Amino acid sequence: MPILAVIVAGNVGNLFHAPLLKEHPMWLVALEPRNRFLLLVAQKGVSFWPFLAVAAARRLISDPLFYLLGRLYRDRAVRWMERKMGEGGGVVRVIERAFNKAAPVMVFVLPGLPVCVLAGATGMSPVLFAALNVAGTITMVTLMYQLSDVLDGPLGAINRFYANNTRTLFIITFVALGLYLVTQYLQGRGELRSVSSIEKELAGDDAGGGDVGTEESADEADGEGRPSEAEQPKDTDRR
Repeated sequence: MPILAVIVAGNVGNLFHAPLLKEHPMWLVALEPRNRFLLLVAQKGVSFWPFLAVAAARRLISDPLFYLLGRLYRDRAVRWMERKMGEGGGVVRVIERAFNKAAPVMVFVLPGLPVCVLAGATGMSPVLFAALNVAGTITMVTLMYQLSDVLDGPLGAINRFYANNTRTLFIITFVALGLYLVTQYLQGRGELRSVSSIEKELAGDDAGGGDVGTEESADEADGEGRPSEAEQPKDTDRR
């Protein structure tokens, strides 16, 4: 599944972000274009157009995949997303409420896993989603590039710290990320496991999940648009 490749690329980027930031900053952007990485890479003086092309393309690879996930699996995709967010379930509910009130704005300003899944699950037009997603992504990447000039001093200090402590930071990241992934896996919330779980859910019930998205039908479910907290498992983006 392409989503697995996106998740693996992001984890590789996070793991090697210190050496990549020092030696191959554009590879870091290609693997994991988080805002903090975009700011640090932009401060290093990379040209704008290659920066925009790589960052926007990478983000625009993952967003349509999550939209398609929601489009195909509907409510099951939303439940999977809530489990994946785990302890961030409260944040997910805030995003869901905001999405019900201003879906186009959310797709433009905050594209990412929750918003893109909701856009697909609620049946947003693919053309509208694509237009908002592309425009919003280009706008946000451009904003990060320009903001790096405003924050040149602090960002430069961080980049120098990375350059002088690359090996130490890599070891710390390796240990921290390893512990996180192991803990998530043992608790049944590993990212690779959570991606594959939605296929098992679909195979277990061929009826296909119901639509989500209208505030009225959400209220009928439990007053918030999602399963009750008793049914919820516990556990950026972007950005």
